[in-house]
Amino acid sequence: MVTLCDLSQMPPVDAGKLHELAQSVEAFQLLTSALQLGFFDALEIPRDAEELADELGLNNVITEKCCNALASSGFLLHKDGRYSLSDLSKTFLLRSSPYYQGDLIGLLRKTRIERWGRIIEALQNGPVDFGRDSNSVFDANFVHAMAQGAARGGLQKTIEILCGCQEFINARTLLDLGGGHALYSIAFAQLNPSLDVRVFDLPPVVENVTRQNISAYRADRVTAIPGDFTQDDLGEGYDIIFASDILYRPRESLGFILDRIHSSLKDNGLFISKHWHIDDLSQDITAVYFDLMFSLTDDADRLYSTEGFSKILESHGFSVEEVHNFNHRFHPSRMIIARKVKL
Repeated sequence: MVTLCDLSQMPPVDAGKLHELAQSVEAFQLLTSALQLGFFDALEIPRDAEELADELGLNNVITEKCCNALASSGFLLHKDGRYSLSDLSKTFLLRSSPYYQGDLIGLLRKTRIERWGRIIEALQNGPVDFGRDSNSVFDANFVHAMAQGAARGGLQKTIEILCGCQEFINARTLLDLGGGHALYSIAFAQLNPSLDVRVFDLPPVVENVTRQNISAYRADRVTAIPGDFTQDDLGEGYDIIFASDILYRPRESLGFILDRIHSSLKDNGLFISKHWHIDDLSQDITAVYFDLMFSLTDDADRLYSTEGFSKILESHGFSVEEVHNFNHRFHPSRMIIARKVKL
């Protein structure tokens, strides 16, 4: 039944957020399409729309309208009929940039099609089975995407915090658990010239990504160990074990991995965890949506509050010593530094 209202009366709140949400979908679809077709690399040299269309083999009229939309969104500049890259695009969308985000944007697009596209099905019938082995997700494209995500702020913030940690400066051995792209490990070795760093990840990741990055950075004190950290030997006697964004797991399997970490640390060694946590629904919105995305395929809780995660650590033989909040809406990470204690 239609509810009638005074047609001269304005709504009590602005509807702009609804429009912005719809427009953000359009903008993201355009951005991912432009990346896939090579707009930004082609516009490293300013061109008009016809030149760009000819270069990429595209329709002239639609190419010009796409460029106009990209300019309206701040991704391109438009002057004297020619389009060029904005500072935003030069930094994040140009393939030659050290901060290139193309693989990460591609992963975001993929998850929105594969997972978010089935949210109604999950709501009505429960978690959706995608029919894939859990480790098959972690291919080279995924690991490159994680590297790009780290390079846009999380890696730098981690280094900033550890610069002030004397035990990190004094450490001699560190295990980067599930460290795939090795950028954290390489940075740790650069920060501490006496540190021997080992990156532990799945064999295809080590072969296709980890070793290439170690070689590219000439990181002689960083070595790669292929294996599955849920079952293969991790080694022992480490001063520090570092884990970033790999422990989004149900309580039982999380506890099992924490026990393995505890056993691999030397007495009084440090475990450093950098993960997203949900402490405030309005502030940790990125983590809240990430948590929801997990639930579309598995109804077990995988994200925890900082307090909840700390209590789990304590129940597995760790004493939480420091918690650092990254204080960024799109990087809702907390770094928890915990010490191994005797069980």
